[in-house]
Amino acid sequence: MKKLYYLLLLLPFSLLFSCSDDKDFSPVDMTLTLDGVTLVNDNFYTIAGEKVSIENLSVKSIDGKNSAVTNVLFTLNGVPLNGVPGNPFVATIPTENLAAGTYSLEISGNLIQVDSSIKIFAVSYPLTIVENEESLPTDAPEIGSYSQTIRLTDNN
Repeated sequence: MKKLYYLLLLLPFSLLFSCSDDKDFSPVDMTLTLDGVTLVNDNFYTIAGEKVSIENLSVKSIDGKNSAVTNVLFTLNGVPLNGVPGNPFVATIPTENLAAGTYSLEISGNLIQVDSSIKIFAVSYPLTIVENEESLPTDAPEIGSYSQTIRLTDNN
């Protein structure tokens, strides 16, 4: 009975914190940084067996509102990757046993922002694994750390 009483006591506070106007949502730029890859025409490439690491995932509001991502899940073709669910968001993508081809690196989670309700996001980045260095695109820069930024907006 005490638990029910405490839950009822907290209900007005939860409504207070969950009420907001979605029109106040400010688009954000989300930047993903991978290591052990090269970046050509907005596509990440790596060589089979190369250690690929998610180095960072960050968001920045285009109008300066405080924004952050939480509850982040990284998957490769739908298979969860082991990583750190909190900031800094890091994970490793094992490529030793993957066949050459294009894979989908998916990232999903919650986007929180001052004066806006929580948004759920899901994005996908192509990750192409090639058998050897000669199979990389001809104008590909050397393997290293590269970032890609996309804009997340409220489609409602």
